[in-house]
Amino acid sequence: MTPRVGIATCGEVPALDAEGRLLLDALAELAVDAEPAIWTQPAGGAWNGQYDLVVLRSTWDYTFMPERFLDWTRSIGPRLLNAPDVVAWNADKRYLFDLARAGIATIPTAHLAPGTPLAPPLGRFVVKPAIAAGARGAAMFDDARHAAARAHVAALHGDGHDVLVQPYLDAVDGAEAETALVFLDGALSHAMRKGPLLALDLTPPDGLFRQEQMSVAREPAADVVALGRRVHAHVEERFGRPLYARVDVLRDAHGTPALLELELIEPSLFLDFAPGAAQALARAIAARLTR
Repeated sequence: MTPRVGIATCGEVPALDAEGRLLLDALAELAVDAEPAIWTQPAGGAWNGQYDLVVLRSTWDYTFMPERFLDWTRSIGPRLLNAPDVVAWNADKRYLFDLARAGIATIPTAHLAPGTPLAPPLGRFVVKPAIAAGARGAAMFDDARHAAARAHVAALHGDGHDVLVQPYLDAVDGAEAETALVFLDGALSHAMRKGPLLALDLTPPDGLFRQEQMSVAREPAADVVALGRRVHAHVEERFGRPLYARVDVLRDAHGTPALLELELIEPSLFLDFAPGAAQALARAIAARLTR
């Protein structure tokens, strides 16, 4: 029987996004039988053995129902890429504290459990839910907007969210901005420059995510790459090698690279910006089928 691969997506993009379709084409070139499948739909028993591998891609609605999503990942088990244990860890942004305890430079982050009041830091800062994606629920405030920040924290707490507070680093508005490092099957594939997603008094995104400001692929600085490799090595040592990973790095107030976010579930991998990247990911999937 020919091995089959399900590319997990959400109901809003049932046929996958542009880079997901690039991946399908690349898999077809390798004679791998792959198709999109909506993770919230049984699809005639698709999740009960119909696929030899399930690859997470555009499951962008999972943060609206995280427990259901994590239960679903566990039901797929070892056939899921990335694996259920790393997905569960990465779904809550408090993984940043684990990485910081491991000695990895991260953006300074404070955790506010439900009911914990906000003590606003000086200058611009960001308030975000611990479980969210696509900048949903994230907002920037400054010294003139402490009341609004407290109201936002209260609203997130009221919805049952743990809240994270981070400084807004000026580097994101500079020439280098944020660097997204894309790793495919353990190897650094390419990097992208990402512009700022937040601004003061910005309205919430209309949809599943706020559109990322991307430019062409960039040659990342050596110290940024070094941090990205260290983050990836930590994940691989703890959970095994992920199929893909995106490590978002930003320089802190001292110019030192720091981890802003680690994406192991459903990030854009910018396959449409990097020639050959979709084919590299497809080869990695095909290799997993033979293991």
